[in-house]
Amino acid sequence: MKRIYSLVLISLFSCHAFAEYDSAYAAYENGNFSEALPEFTELANAGHAKAQFYLGTMYREGKGVEQDYDASLKWYLKAAEQGEAKAQHNVALFYHNGISVERNIPTAIEWYTRAADQDYIESQQNLALLYYKGQGIERDMDAALKWWRRAAELGGERAQNNLALMYLLGRGIEKDPQQALVWYRKSAEQGFAEAQNSLGVMYHEGTGIGKDWVEAYAWFRLANESDHEMAKLNVAILESKMDEADLKRATEKFEEYKRKYSTRGKGK
Repeated sequence: MKRIYSLVLISLFSCHAFAEYDSAYAAYENGNFSEALPEFTELANAGHAKAQFYLGTMYREGKGVEQDYDASLKWYLKAAEQGEAKAQHNVALFYHNGISVERNIPTAIEWYTRAADQDYIESQQNLALLYYKGQGIERDMDAALKWWRRAAELGGERAQNNLALMYLLGRGIEKDPQQALVWYRKSAEQGFAEAQNSLGVMYHEGTGIGKDWVEAYAWFRLANESDHEMAKLNVAILESKMDEADLKRATEKFEEYKRKYSTRGKGK
């Protein structure tokens, strides 16, 4: 009977915590940080991982409280140790960049790996880059490709772009322009300007596919929408080489792609 009573109390406490968290999160999302802060703090002190994560973010960004990187890292660590992937990623960033702590790449890699194992794309992409560059760890192309591929398959546009480049250059993997084209297109369709420009180059040069200046122009124009410097030059070059009919078709294709695909020019 005592055990049943105890379980009921735990259940009631959990429901109450969920309600408090929802209230704090709503206040946070609405920019009412003075209301969110004490609610997140109470929950964080009681061990609520998501509350700890958002409290860490508030201290990091100075939202509703004086900016304090030490306090931010403290709360991120508490959430990270409970398995919160976003917190693990942020702890890794603190060590990677030497924020509030001495720069420590092996520790950053440890935390990136924990988040990456939970399919957190940003950690997978950062981890891949560290292995690729051999930064603070022995260079490992197989590990870099492993994490870029996992992130790419989950939809990470930076990873898709980098995986395409590996296939295009045959770096750490068998050269395969067709696979490069596939991954550049996936990234380009998500609005990643670097991939849009590279895809344009492949169509312009006929790499892995027949030459198609109409397609090339459309992708260059999309990349140019995000102020990609090389794309701007490539647009000008093609405009000087294309006849009026092809340029009209290319402009129409650009307008079609502009409606379909984002042109944010930044990765996730």
